[in-house]
Amino acid sequence: MATRQKSEDPVRHGGYCVPRKCSVTDSSTLEATLALETGDAPAPRRSPGASDAAMMTRCIELSRIAADKGEYPFGTVIAFDGEIVAEGINTTLRDADVTRHAEVIALSDAQKRLGREGLRRCTLYSNIEPCAMCAYCIREAWISRVVYALASPVMGGHSKWNILRDDGLSKRIPEVFGAVPEVVSGVLLHEAQQAWRDWSPFAWQMIKLRGLLTAPSAQDNDIEVQPARSLSLRHYLHILFMRGRQSRNRIARSATLLDNF
Repeated sequence: MATRQKSEDPVRHGGYCVPRKCSVTDSSTLEATLALETGDAPAPRRSPGASDAAMMTRCIELSRIAADKGEYPFGTVIAFDGEIVAEGINTTLRDADVTRHAEVIALSDAQKRLGREGLRRCTLYSNIEPCAMCAYCIREAWISRVVYALASPVMGGHSKWNILRDDGLSKRIPEVFGAVPEVVSGVLLHEAQQAWRDWSPFAWQMIKLRGLLTAPSAQDNDIEVQPARSLSLRHYLHILFMRGRQSRNRIARSATLLDNF
């Protein structure tokens, strides 16, 4: 009988879970770092490396935690510059809610902390390719980079329905959808497979036979990188508009406070 590895439970931190051994940057530090960057420049392009491996390792740990809690083994991490911003596991069974996917939960928490402008500097990691629903949320949240281990050719928002790489979304509705993110697939592929195999050897065999979860590349150990596309002029104008509205809102709040004294 396969044995399931015990994973370290996450710690609650301001409404979301973070691992004990991973550092979490507080909101003020993240906002200060984001403010120092040239806000209009495209997100930096990075090859898969130690940071990607560390974050994917955490996703796989979260998938094991999800399995221990009676959920399907899905785990997601959102990171900024190597620091975890938010993370999530599937809670569809415990909440009796089909929308409670790990990616959606993590995006919701991260958006509350950073807002859309902050999220466009972040990377979303998942042990499984995001489904179509999650892919739309990722595009609307303006995430600039997506990294996953196993492809989902039947339900995936990249390999089945190319939502993550669809240029038409951002060109036709730039007010809603961010630029096409960089997509990296195949990171820690074998480790992600092992977590599913440990969860249920029989279910894993059925998944393999049906081709539901597969290696993203024909070459088993390959990591595929599809580069992001630059923001359009309409994206830049929308960002400037949003920043102006935020400034006006701050001024209005300050004026209200002064009136109350």
